[in-house]
Amino acid sequence: MPGCKTSVSAAALASALLLLQGCSSGGPGQNYWSQYGELLGQAYRNSFVTQSVSLDQAAAIPYASLGYRINGGSQNLLVLATDTNGDQIWTAASSVVLLTRGGRIIRTVNLPRDRAATTAQNGGALPPLAAAIKAPYRSTKLVDVPDIGAYSVALNCVTSARGRQMITILGTPMPTMRVDETCRSTAQRWSFTDIYWIDPDNGFAWRSVQHVHSTLRLEIEIFRPPE
Repeated sequence: MPGCKTSVSAAALASALLLLQGCSSGGPGQNYWSQYGELLGQAYRNSFVTQSVSLDQAAAIPYASLGYRINGGSQNLLVLATDTNGDQIWTAASSVVLLTRGGRIIRTVNLPRDRAATTAQNGGALPPLAAAIKAPYRSTKLVDVPDIGAYSVALNCVTSARGRQMITILGTPMPTMRVDETCRSTAQRWSFTDIYWIDPDNGFAWRSVQHVHSTLRLEIEIFRPPE
């Protein structure tokens, strides 16, 4: 994507929309970013009048985009703002921001309940979801949930493939492999299963159900993948 480059810091997440506006000030790219902002606004307005994003609405946005639901509510739309070394920031005029990596939600901003951080306990990268196709694996991740004063909460997870499933996104059927990631926290008494539907060839997560908070579940599906 032309223009500004951003890092995956707290400031970058909180100011994603401001960065987009800043890139549009002057120069040959001004019209590009103006159009981008108009489409974000359109997506935000549409989220209040439809239960699901329609094919026409998704097709009107020529950028990578996704739809999300909070706890089974109405579907809203986010557009990819930055993609830096696999860290993807998705946002909209509503100022909701999702940071994803390899299909997993790492951080959220401006949801009713937010997760501030997700890291692997060993300081490295979390295993890719597609690794579960070969064999189940265990991992431990640490999460921060500021609104309940919970930091570095250890989630012990088991990730396993559940078989091939056909899903449909915007009317298009897609063959996928379902991968379940069941996580538990003894300290917080949390227990949940995140579900991913991934491309069995490249591991790309087309759809997922993820618990970013003990009381908040996000359902995500990719309308247009990053190039």
